[in-house]
Amino acid sequence: MRAKKEGRDNSLDARAAFCGRALKAVIALIALVAVVVSVPALSRADFPLASLLIYCIGMGFIAMPLCLYHELLLQRRMHGA
Repeated sequence: MRAKKEGRDNSLDARAAFCGRALKAVIALIALVAVVVSVPALSRADFPLASLLIYCIGMGFIAMPLCLYHELLLQRRMHGA
């Protein structure tokens, strides 16, 4: 019984660690894409609206759910559920 719980804890730790790394990679990728899209607007006096939209939409609809899932995994690991 104890080995089964330890195996479940190790699995939860591994998923939490993977999700944390994935979250960091996704945030970095969204920021990089936003910067690349804003480069053409820097030579003009235009505001890089496409870059702002990519960043906001990417953070809101991709990174935020992943962040909430990572937080859920961490809470489960903390409470031992």
